[in-house]
Amino acid sequence: MSQQEHTTKRKQKLNLSDLAHIAFGAITAIVSKINIVFSIINTFLFVLYELNEEFHLCDESYEDIKEFTIGLTIGEALLLALGLFNIF
Repeated sequence: MSQQEHTTKRKQKLNLSDLAHIAFGAITAIVSKINIVFSIINTFLFVLYELNEEFHLCDESYEDIKEFTIGLTIGEALLLALGLFNIF
């Protein structure tokens, strides 16, 4: 399978790994409400892990970081919405 076919196939299908990255990003956002230091550490370690994976495996880890960022954005948006209604 060529690199382009692999990239095209990956973009068409949302798998469990993608959902886990999104969920981890959302959880990191929610944890920031408890202690911002934990969120910073989570983010730093996640990006460090993905860069290490990219360096050794060359498996397009930028996609994983993008999914994490999507989850982080969803989590922050959820916190903002709940904060606007004084729920959380």
